[in-house]
Amino acid sequence: MLLSYIVVDPNPIQRLHLAQIFKKIKTLKFEAEFSNAVEAQNFLNYNSVDLIFLASELPVYSGFDFITKLYDPVEIVLLTENPQDALKAFELNIADCIAPPYKLERIEQSVLRIHEKIKNQRKINTQVDDFIEIKHNLTVEKITTNSIKWIEAMGDYVKIITPKKKYLVLSTMKAFLEKLPEDQFFRIHKSYIINLKKVINYGASKVNLDGKELPLSRSQKKQFRLSVSKFQ
Repeated sequence: MLLSYIVVDPNPIQRLHLAQIFKKIKTLKFEAEFSNAVEAQNFLNYNSVDLIFLASELPVYSGFDFITKLYDPVEIVLLTENPQDALKAFELNIADCIAPPYKLERIEQSVLRIHEKIKNQRKINTQVDDFIEIKHNLTVEKITTNSIKWIEAMGDYVKIITPKKKYLVLSTMKAFLEKLPEDQFFRIHKSYIINLKKVINYGASKVNLDGKELPLSRSQKKQFRLSVSKFQ
């Protein structure tokens, strides 16, 4: 399991130093880096990550202000020279707080703890009926993943189809797919993610979900057949 991460730090030299360290940690997957919280927030509006390496001192607004604006739960490693920030980090239940000079051994220990925490949480989630939280019509709703039939791309939004209701959620397809059980959901086309448990039958270019035919991308055909065979 890889942890996707971003770095938010105004110092380009420090970002370069951290990048050299992170390359040596095999469980990390780089997504992006930013010099300020505004750019990072814009990225997270359409993408999800597991981990953020965040400087406490940022232009526009601080790292702590940035944390309060986050909607999706995410692990934070705070990068700071200020000892008082450690207390704030504890109060906000931040995963870790690291002071310079940043060294491989110290960061590796932090990443290992976070990796185990997320891994164990995902195990727990698979042992019960999975739920996901979505923001729909200015409210947060819980829906079971088993109730989802398919997800359809709608510009900057995704439309979630369930037997009883349809939901329109601000998200990319990639980000939403990462919220779902990876063995149960498959992206058959750039515009469609399906619940493999709902497949009735399929052909060379179409997949039938409860009477609805959806397009099957040629590039995804082989992997789809392997994935869906587990549920047939």
